[in-house]
Amino acid sequence: MSSGLQDALAALLESPPLDTHIAACEENPASNSTPFVFLLFPRFREDEPDIQSLAEFLWHQAVNYVIPIRLRKRAREEIENAASGADFSPASRLIERTKKTFLDFNTKYPHRASEVGELMAYLIALKYLDAVQIASKMALKTSNNMPVHGLDGIHACFLNDIMTLYFLEAKLSASAKSGVEKYTESVKGFGDNRKQYLLEYEIIADLNNLDSLSPENRNAALEYLDVYGSVKSQRLERSVGVICYSDKTVYSQKIPKDDKTPPSAHESAFASRLSKNYDPLRKLVAEAFAQSELDISTCKVFFIPFPDVDLLRTAFYEVMNG
Repeated sequence: MSSGLQDALAALLESPPLDTHIAACEENPASNSTPFVFLLFPRFREDEPDIQSLAEFLWHQAVNYVIPIRLRKRAREEIENAASGADFSPASRLIERTKKTFLDFNTKYPHRASEVGELMAYLIALKYLDAVQIASKMALKTSNNMPVHGLDGIHACFLNDIMTLYFLEAKLSASAKSGVEKYTESVKGFGDNRKQYLLEYEIIADLNNLDSLSPENRNAALEYLDVYGSVKSQRLERSVGVICYSDKTVYSQKIPKDDKTPPSAHESAFASRLSKNYDPLRKLVAEAFAQSELDISTCKVFFIPFPDVDLLRTAFYEVMNG
């Protein structure tokens, strides 16, 4: 049963080409210290981060983030069963539905539009944690002016008879420090709120992405995902923070640009500079968790610096509404 469930969940894992638009900044030498901290950054277009292409990619992935697998499969079947085999209106309806779930963007208050960070967290969980989206929180929304409170995402992976649940928290902030503070506050609030904790598990039970599994595998998965289930002792819960923040300084240092310098050299030079931030960022998270009396071994934090994080928000919503 366990191997069958493991294979069935793995088959639901999307594989978007995130590394075409987001690069990993490896720590050298690699550290096993807690907390788990990982640095990412937008890929470059010669000597500048290509924010526009990233925004376009994120919007292209939005329908997979928002729309449950069951509805996407139904749309595909409708297209395939159309008389011509080429009626794409079912897909168009899903795109329109996706667009309606996002907040109206107000240029005077760009900080209110943080959903692009939630979309980024979804893609990071797929790519770096091999974790299937269990429930789409955005699918709960009834209008594009109504945010969904609670966790930003729920993902899971099943390996060696252990179900690991990842509770995602995405933050877009003016600095790494403020992002860590917001993330820590969210983790603390969720951990201290039993009512919200149980509500998230109700969402997992009622609005999950497991409909396409066989009845046997679906029931087995739900048993692991039941807060009172008989195999709850085989379930791990981990908090994942995805912090997108502004850092003009790290982008201001550049190597000279000329016709003989390979474009990749600029990105490599930036990654080398950015890697020096591993220790300060790990210390920042450790101090924040210690101050809030949180268990640091249960968190994973991904940091993504931008020259100005508001430019990502603006570019994303321009693409969405374009």
